[in-house]
Amino acid sequence: MKKIVGIMAAAAVAVSAFAVDFSAGMQLKANLFEYNGAEESVSAFKLWNENTKDDKPFIFSVSDERVGATIKIFDACGDTKYINGDVDKPETVKQISAKGQLPSIMSAHAYNIWFKPFDAVRVDLGSQDIALNKEHVTWWKGNITGGKMTGWDGIGEWGYKATVNVDAFTFAVALLAGDDTPWMSKAKDADAAIGETTIYAAYAADFGKIGFIFDAKDTFKNLKIAAGYSNNFDGVEIFADAMFASKKANKDADPVNSIAIDFDARTTIDAIGLEAYFNWASPLKDMKKDNMRVACYAKGSYAINGGSAFVKFENDNLIAEKFGADITIGYDGNLGPMSYEVAALISVANEKVNFGVPCYFRVGF
Repeated sequence: MKKIVGIMAAAAVAVSAFAVDFSAGMQLKANLFEYNGAEESVSAFKLWNENTKDDKPFIFSVSDERVGATIKIFDACGDTKYINGDVDKPETVKQISAKGQLPSIMSAHAYNIWFKPFDAVRVDLGSQDIALNKEHVTWWKGNITGGKMTGWDGIGEWGYKATVNVDAFTFAVALLAGDDTPWMSKAKDADAAIGETTIYAAYAADFGKIGFIFDAKDTFKNLKIAAGYSNNFDGVEIFADAMFASKKANKDADPVNSIAIDFDARTTIDAIGLEAYFNWASPLKDMKKDNMRVACYAKGSYAINGGSAFVKFENDNLIAEKFGADITIGYDGNLGPMSYEVAALISVANEKVNFGVPCYFRVGF
């Protein structure tokens, strides 16, 4: 018993040396009204849980000068299989909830442990986030190294990464095979298989920041090379990126090559906030309008009464044969510890018009 108490005491002393952070919160999403133009149907007062892996309600982190760790816990509703009596008939949480049962299933995401063997060297194990510049209208579509418009499936999010920081220069190498997957493997009488390898470099100075990414997947059959630049000119933040991508169906197939270029500008003038983002992507072999995509995302906001009124425009392809876009007019504000957003959404797709009144409610504690 004394030995157990001693171990617990030693553990408590060790933990006390770390800076421990914990944040929690929850988010609910509602659609007060929705008209579906394609189905010519109407619905109202829909409400659902939005505490998924992209909206983590619980985040734990500990760190000191040399070592740190983070874990994020979210509601796995709809994502995780739930065994309900018969192991041969697994069901999702949503399927069981539809039967009137409400199982509570939580899942962990974004495990990360980091340590610094030397002052200028940091090693990250687990969840990773490697990217060039990202716009702030959607926060993900405008990531040219992995966003929606590039035709690429993004950069891996799990593995090993070593980063060297020397003054304004950053250099990182990552091996991103995925959870519980070897980065290198070789079966008997077979060629070696190499997982995803990523190299990132950046340099920041008075003239701005320059970034570079090289990414190779599937034993170097699928390659991506990208470079980006960002700066602030008298209150106007801008960035531009360019990417070349090459994919092969197999090692003997001809590569399918493509390029993408994007540009973003963002500024604030008194109470007014403005941002516009453009992304152009095209294959190299058959570079014609039908194969190109030009995305445009823009947002304007005006600060008022502790919140902001905003207008947002999202179009995934301005040169598509049929016009399609989302136009959102709304207001986001705060009521004590709760933040909220209510909006009117007009969505045009396949020559049909949809209309909705989406809402978000978030409470942090």
